[in-house]
Amino acid sequence: MSKVLSLGKTSSAHVAELLKQGVEAVGLNQTPAAAADGADGIADAAQSGPVAPLPFQDNEFGTVLVVDYLEYLHTDHIAQALSEIRRVAQRYVWLQVATTHVEQGPARLTVQNRAWWERMCFQVGFRKHPAYYAVNDYEGLNDDGASICILLERMPEAAEAAYPLSSLDEERSLHMDMFRDTGTRSDAHVGRYHFASKYVRPGDVVLDAACGLGYGTYTLKGLTAGSSFRGIDGSASAIAYANTCYGQDQSIAFSEGFLPECLHDIPDNSVDVVVCFETLEHVERPVDLLKEFHRILSPGGRIISSVPNDWSDETGEDPNPYHFHVYDLPKFTSQMEGYFDVEHLFGQTADRVKLANGKCEWEKRPRQLREIPLGRNEDVEFEWLLAVAAKSPISGGDVPYIDKSYSSEECLSTGNALAFSRDYANPWLIRSLVAMGSRTSNALLREKWARQTLDGCAPDGPDAGAALCVLAYLALNRQAVLEDALSESIDRYITAVDSANNPSVLRWKVSLAYVQALLSLSFGHREAAKRQLQWVLDANVASFSVTLLTKPAQAGYLLGLLEAVDGDLTAARRIWRQTAVEVQSAMAQYFSAANLTPAPFVLRETSTAMLFCGRILAADKYADKLKNSPAAFFTNAVNDYLSEIERLTSLALRLEDQLLGRSKDNTYSGALASQAVQLTETKKYVVALEQSRNEQMTQIAELRQYIADLEENRSALMKQLRGR
Repeated sequence: MSKVLSLGKTSSAHVAELLKQGVEAVGLNQTPAAAADGADGIADAAQSGPVAPLPFQDNEFGTVLVVDYLEYLHTDHIAQALSEIRRVAQRYVWLQVATTHVEQGPARLTVQNRAWWERMCFQVGFRKHPAYYAVNDYEGLNDDGASICILLERMPEAAEAAYPLSSLDEERSLHMDMFRDTGTRSDAHVGRYHFASKYVRPGDVVLDAACGLGYGTYTLKGLTAGSSFRGIDGSASAIAYANTCYGQDQSIAFSEGFLPECLHDIPDNSVDVVVCFETLEHVERPVDLLKEFHRILSPGGRIISSVPNDWSDETGEDPNPYHFHVYDLPKFTSQMEGYFDVEHLFGQTADRVKLANGKCEWEKRPRQLREIPLGRNEDVEFEWLLAVAAKSPISGGDVPYIDKSYSSEECLSTGNALAFSRDYANPWLIRSLVAMGSRTSNALLREKWARQTLDGCAPDGPDAGAALCVLAYLALNRQAVLEDALSESIDRYITAVDSANNPSVLRWKVSLAYVQALLSLSFGHREAAKRQLQWVLDANVASFSVTLLTKPAQAGYLLGLLEAVDGDLTAARRIWRQTAVEVQSAMAQYFSAANLTPAPFVLRETSTAMLFCGRILAADKYADKLKNSPAAFFTNAVNDYLSEIERLTSLALRLEDQLLGRSKDNTYSGALASQAVQLTETKKYVVALEQSRNEQMTQIAELRQYIADLEENRSALMKQLRGR
């Protein structure tokens, strides 16, 4: 949100949009044609001028946006222009350049690939931004396309003075700052940390074991809401580099030490995430290292690790003198499972793989990052293996619980919904098993932990309620089987367990009654579902927390709909109106409190409840149309933000499955992988079309010629066939 400079032919449009968002922005067009298109009335709008020197002060802009600009300079002037951009930029640069020539319009004098542009940027004192791989999809980097985006960060002055780019060549074979390097290996290493960042929860304490020069630890800090980040490495020179270049914040620190001995001073259960990339093969006793990781991880804490995938030569040994071990999928999985529950396995490739034919043959392959189905034991053709695993949260009852995600003010304002330490025998279960966004996405693992929880907890406490609810939703989604004994346990929990002494018990009674109603509907038991939905409406939900109001809002809408479909429109309208009044009244009472500082998820939950209230009111308004014009009823009653969110969420999940090349039963799907390739190619084609109208017309002409050629070939083939 700092001051922004926009350079390029489209700077006027960029400045206009930034100003609308409250960002202080100025623009500078390069070409006379672009200057002529500058918008009037925009503060400090596009000014036509030379590339260098830029008419601005040193460090004047927090961010410089460079789009459709540098490619119009002669190659000999690029370094000077980049140096000028660096001079006026405090920290960040978004660089977008074309990689193709145009037949009409201003000539692009410098047309180069991504690697060339990145090397030029590194030479003048830039490095990659931590979010580089959020802008550039890892597999999408296999082809530059018609234009490329390079997200950059300015090197700190002291760091650049102490470590010029040339200084990295001395230890390149062992250590390299991949933020200052280009190509497939750099992408693989930094992309791995970008991958790991998705598994860091808010407030997490993160350890980067064998951090090298520190760029990975810095990536995790830049992309997550973790509370502290520590990098450890056995190289004194690497740690010195990391502290100088990346240790400029109190939340990130680097220290020297050899694994696993250097972990001995770290207290038990004090780290939430361990990142350990390409390290196990470097230590003599990797199992001992994993044991230490297990000790320092908190219950439910994660380890994200990688190893080379069978880099052995004809002798069966790894020719790398620093590698003590050769890993394959069974060995890696076995060692991880010795101390952790494996959530996911992935394979990653930079530019080559060892073929799984037993002949020690290597083949060039493009960048790839794909999930490997758990339980697979045969060889896979990837360059590295990655595992996301967790320390089981089941034994966490004896470990003092520390809530690192929420402040004391948020806990106070949110009330019972965050009283994990007070109400639960094992509060560590919440983040691993229950909380959306932080729990494991592995359904089989959720089922395992839920069943283990039931085996060891009191049947009338919130721990049991949470475990039963997890199993019930898995059964609803057909990801688990709910045996008769478990169904009876759910019935007993709802009807017989007393919540007077533990408010969190009420939370699970309500949630279980609601999911039980959905299960009843899935089996065609409508009357049972009505009774269960009514139970939700009769419960004093607001006494627990305003966040639980989503359940009566959902239950009221659904129960009213069932009554309306069954012909009792009067009952439906009564339920809808009463539900809307009670839910809105409870929320009004909560939000009228003084000095309210609720946790962000409270606002999301109450927004969902209000959306359902809107759906309820719309259903009441258009109820008369339900019998004779049901399409009109549902179009008006369900045409809201909630339905759009549900639709987009479903679409996103399907696209994610396709891009990962996996099917719903966790087996490889060639068709989906093919679709992912087609989607990538389509994106590239769209980018190409957007370059200019002239390029579009050229491509259309080529396509027409191609069709004409096909028709000609078809005619020739038909003649040959008739001749036969």
